[in-house]
Amino acid sequence: MRTGQVIASAQEEIAAARSARKRRFVFVVALAILIAASSVVGKKSLVKVFQMNKTTNELQREIARLRQINEDLARELQAFTHNPSQVEAIAREDLGLVKPGEIVYQFGPPRPTTAPPVSPR
Repeated sequence: MRTGQVIASAQEEIAAARSARKRRFVFVVALAILIAASSVVGKKSLVKVFQMNKTTNELQREIARLRQINEDLARELQAFTHNPSQVEAIAREDLGLVKPGEIVYQFGPPRPTTAPPVSPR
């Protein structure tokens, strides 16, 4: 009768071990679902992280573009401060300025000629 008790006891232990494994499996699956859900939605989700990386890359490109424009403008400023003839050329061409004593001749487009009206006969 003792072997029957041992077998029953072993079967109970096996059933308890299976039950414990099943509970651990359910816990791990629930934890995995929770982690997956939190990584998809929320403030620190993967979608948000990818969007932030994209925005960061766009902003870095914009910063590089603006730095290039800034360098070009700095070179242009250097050219104007060290080359007065360039300033004079711009003053003459863009602003229409002249030096004192110069005579300016301006030629405009030809005026349209008006033909005398034709009288009906």
